[in-house]
Amino acid sequence: MDRARRTLLPTDDSSIAAYRKRLLSGDTSCEDRVREELSNIETYDRQLNAFIMVFAGDQGLAMSRARELDARLARGDHGSLSPLFGVPLTIKDNAFLGGFPTTDGSEAFSDFVPTTNAEIVEQTLGAGCIPLGKTNLHELALGIMGTSGYGGPIHNPVDPSRVSGGSSGGSAVSVARSKGAMLSIGSDTGGSVRVPAALCGVCGFKPSQGVLSTEGMFPLSGTLDHAGLLARSVPDVALGFRVITGSRPLPKRRQKLGVPTRYFVDDMDSQVSKEFWRAIDLLKESGDFEVKQVPVEKDYLPFTRARAIIQLKEAAWFYESLLRSPETRKKMHKDVLTLMDRGTKMGMIQYMHSINLRLDFVQVMSRLLKGVDALLMPSCLVVAPKIEEVVGKETGQLRTLMLRNAELFNLSGLPALSLPAAHRSGALPTGLQLVGRAREDERVLAAAESAWSVLHGPGSYQ
Repeated sequence: MDRARRTLLPTDDSSIAAYRKRLLSGDTSCEDRVREELSNIETYDRQLNAFIMVFAGDQGLAMSRARELDARLARGDHGSLSPLFGVPLTIKDNAFLGGFPTTDGSEAFSDFVPTTNAEIVEQTLGAGCIPLGKTNLHELALGIMGTSGYGGPIHNPVDPSRVSGGSSGGSAVSVARSKGAMLSIGSDTGGSVRVPAALCGVCGFKPSQGVLSTEGMFPLSGTLDHAGLLARSVPDVALGFRVITGSRPLPKRRQKLGVPTRYFVDDMDSQVSKEFWRAIDLLKESGDFEVKQVPVEKDYLPFTRARAIIQLKEAAWFYESLLRSPETRKKMHKDVLTLMDRGTKMGMIQYMHSINLRLDFVQVMSRLLKGVDALLMPSCLVVAPKIEEVVGKETGQLRTLMLRNAELFNLSGLPALSLPAAHRSGALPTGLQLVGRAREDERVLAAAESAWSVLHGPGSYQ
């Protein structure tokens, strides 16, 4: 086993609920938790490159906010405190935080300082979260590897010689390496929350499109963009989602899961395959799930092409001024520039045809989900590749394999959640993806919470 690999095991003690209990009992304070995490970030970030900006220092934003919240705790008004009160928060650096630079992972925006917060940032801060920093991302959020991050690649938290996944790689790493309760904001246009969550061994949730606002986030594709959340466990992701949206959990019951017969389960590498089918067996044996195969009869390649066309056409339109500047082009990562240039060459007829295919795919997914609560598949068909195997080849075949199971649910706008398939000492993480019907986000969370309990609760397979 590579000695650089780490095992990242979430525990009940590191949950948001456990942290809140200690906070309200006086066993810890917001200041203690923030000081611990800032020290932790300083320890690992030089190696992993997860952050573009950390709000460090005794007088920095994080510590100032922590002391403000501790003062509120001292006043004893515990009943009015949100379940996210005092929880450290990391923010993908394409989401605005008023008064602080938001680079979108690009030198082109290194001097851009918004005056307002993104809506999702405002909501989490309003719930009592404490911002620790802005996380690194694949430039302009246009990349699934995380190799074209600000100042270099974002490294995998289990094996730093490998990719983190992207584009929300820094968010996933910050959660994976956290010392305790943590929530992170990401964005997802083709898998940018779920893929890094899978490769880094954490949980990532992309709700139905529009349920979490993207207002105040740099757009990549307005048609496909979703805001998302990352945390160490499904209960923590679900709690964050419910606080922000006001939704309520569904009553617990036996879940019906559909496993596609092909396409989504084709071409898995050996470790992904082994852990996926092992997880299926455990879910069946638990008695909490009815798992059946669902037939996949249609060729999905035209839909994946449609998603790419929509994304690149809209991205090239939004970033047109960057692409026309010779000086800016010199500073952009080559893989991002290559994809953007493709977008500039796509015609409106191509684009409109792809929009029509998007509507067709919604109907396809409706048929595939008939009779089940959610679909279950690998989040990513491969484990995290070596950085040296990817750099210079970010737009090649590996990109296709990493995107395949995630991107279509941006095309359809359906809710999708990735959770770790297993936590085994020294093994690279793999993920399970649950996908549900539009606006049935709580149904997906219910299935994911039950799956988490089976796979990662007391006595679970390790």
